[in-house]
Amino acid sequence: MKILFSIFVLFSLLYSNNGDIGVMEEAVSDIAKLKNDYKTCQEDLKNRFVKTDYKELDKYKILLKKEKEKNQKMLKDMEWFTKTIETLENKLNQNNKKLLKIKQYQQKVLAKEVVKKHIEKARFMKASNFRLKLDASIFDKPNGKKVDNWMQNTTFTSNIRTDNWIKITGYFVNKKWRKATKEMWIEADKVFKRK
Repeated sequence: MKILFSIFVLFSLLYSNNGDIGVMEEAVSDIAKLKNDYKTCQEDLKNRFVKTDYKELDKYKILLKKEKEKNQKMLKDMEWFTKTIETLENKLNQNNKKLLKIKQYQQKVLAKEVVKKHIEKARFMKASNFRLKLDASIFDKPNGKKVDNWMQNTTFTSNIRTDNWIKITGYFVNKKWRKATKEMWIEADKVFKRK
């Protein structure tokens, strides 16, 4: 029995070692295959780097440098144009302000001249009653700003007129005469003289 047992153990050891050896042999062959693949990849990489045209790379570097210089010059030009435009806009705004002041001054002078002309042309007349032919606008001066609207048949008094305008010196409210407290003018063709 001992012998049988010994033989059995011996055979099992021999067969189990053969199985491990087979696995080890496969692992060694896989490692050898991987080494060959690794060497092949390294050779391919070396060949690719050797095939690269460095002269062409240098051309691209030079082109890139030129483009960067162009962009920097364009940026400087843009900054100059922006500053120039801002300066011109400031000058234009200043000129517009000056022009506005000149126009305002001209309007004031012209308004004074218009008033002078109307005052010079205004003449006194015998105080009379007038009545509106139709609804009419009342102005603060001849050709001036509209200040009121009066209805047809409104009666007023005046003793000053120009060729086209009559100054209202007084008016009637509930049949009572009131003196005009502010300057009021009406177009002469909108009224008729009462007798």
